[in-house]
Amino acid sequence: MYHPQHDRGQEQNIHRPHQGSFFRRIHSALPVVTAVFWVAAAVLVVLFAVPSFVGGIGPWLHWMTALTLLVVVLSSGAIAWVEFGSNPPEDAERGEWTNKMLFYGLVFAVTFFVAFLYWLAIYFSG
Repeated sequence: MYHPQHDRGQEQNIHRPHQGSFFRRIHSALPVVTAVFWVAAAVLVVLFAVPSFVGGIGPWLHWMTALTLLVVVLSSGAIAWVEFGSNPPEDAERGEWTNKMLFYGLVFAVTFFVAFLYWLAIYFSG
């Protein structure tokens, strides 16, 4: 059964050590990082689809895909980090994640491993 906590406002004033000046700067730049993420994700989808429609692609397309994938990894990781920092586990009722934490965390994990394999393929392809 859910029991609301009436003194919730007083608990939010507690200073958390992981919320330093760097965390506040990233949190204030979150709208820009989110816009960069969505633009890079859309461009990445297009770059993944281009080889299906174009016969011969040059190495520049592989490098553009790799760089765009890197931007998606870094921006989704930054957004996930801010979301995990903004919603500490002790504030959750049963340890559940918010929708943003789940989405950006999964995007970061998947694109991190895809980027790792993609960069290895580019490096060893010559």
